[in-house]
Amino acid sequence: MPVYRRPDRKRNPWYFKFMLNGDLKREYGFRTQKEAQDAEAALRQMLLRFQTHTAFLTAVTKRLDYLKAYSTPGHYRDNRTLLARFAEWKELLLIEITREMVQNRLIEIAQKKGNPNANKTLRALKSVFEMSIEEIGRNPCRGIKMFPVEKPVIFVPSKEQISKVLLLATPGDQAYLSLIWQTGGRVREVNNLPWEDVDWEKRQVRLWTRKKRGGNRTPRWVPLTEIAYNCLRYAWKHRDKNSPWVFTNPRNGRRYDYRDKFFHTLCRQAGVPEMGYHALRHRRASELAEGGASLAHIRDFLGHENAVTTSNYLKALGYNF
Repeated sequence: MPVYRRPDRKRNPWYFKFMLNGDLKREYGFRTQKEAQDAEAALRQMLLRFQTHTAFLTAVTKRLDYLKAYSTPGHYRDNRTLLARFAEWKELLLIEITREMVQNRLIEIAQKKGNPNANKTLRALKSVFEMSIEEIGRNPCRGIKMFPVEKPVIFVPSKEQISKVLLLATPGDQAYLSLIWQTGGRVREVNNLPWEDVDWEKRQVRLWTRKKRGGNRTPRWVPLTEIAYNCLRYAWKHRDKNSPWVFTNPRNGRRYDYRDKFFHTLCRQAGVPEMGYHALRHRRASELAEGGASLAHIRDFLGHENAVTTSNYLKALGYNF
């Protein structure tokens, strides 16, 4: 064994060193030759484990790298936060993690953060193992039931409530909120809308989403109502000529990411229930359903992958298709 004694040291003179895959491994400060030999053997065994099987930390990094490349920044950040709860497993191999370990950790999270949060954590963790399923042959998250949660009532604002909010907004913010409403767009689809994706002649805009299988960025053309068209005309007239984005943050000259407080503040001032931007999408989907639009048309308008998603979406809003 490559164990050595330093002649210039009287206390703890033994050490080991060896090369592995071009890397020098060494450690000093052992009292006896046997201690150094045992430490070297333990290190070799640990390194062999990590060469043969994937470490949990490696699998998490692989999953986060995938989300960073193919998903939205928000989805990436959410998963990074959820998976950080398993930091104590970073030295474990995937094959060493059992269903019981996962279940116990999720119960702890449910008790501290609530059942909905634990369910999100379960989905995030399950995806980590799925990416390495060919190696480990099993996913310890499979078979674990979701924690029971109360089904939330989806809020669909009335036109009158939206109008009250718009009356308190600046003209620029009126255009912003109205375009989200009228296009049924997700807020980040509108935030990421460049002028080059506005087709004035055909009166339509191209919205891009990653809410597709595989996380690929996918476009769809959305027709403009008269309200939406006028909003864009206003935004064009008052645009930042140094920015390619339809809506530019005047504080930094860049596109908006997520204006988390602005809409809630307007709702409180208007005396209407606080709502998120997605409530405007709910309103538009309801208007399409009430107007007699087909399921296929609503699917394409909202940018869903398939009609089943749209049907479930509309059922949650109170419409049967």
